[in-house]
Amino acid sequence: MLTFDPEGLTLAQRDGDACVVCQKRWPRPRVRVGRLPDNSAVLACGDCAEALVPAPKATVVAFPSR
Repeated sequence: MLTFDPEGLTLAQRDGDACVVCQKRWPRPRVRVGRLPDNSAVLACGDCAEALVPAPKATVVAFPSR
């Protein structure tokens, strides 16, 4: 889980009323992407959350060489 420095965030971003990345307020961000040092949630809109949250690791199958 990412920890964000509240110094660089607006009040709306710190309160979860705006996306932590793009500051979009509507629709209200719903994806938890991190936290502040006081453990309060940091939220992002769906588009920005995809960029912040790493993709799950793919399953790779290795075949023996001949």
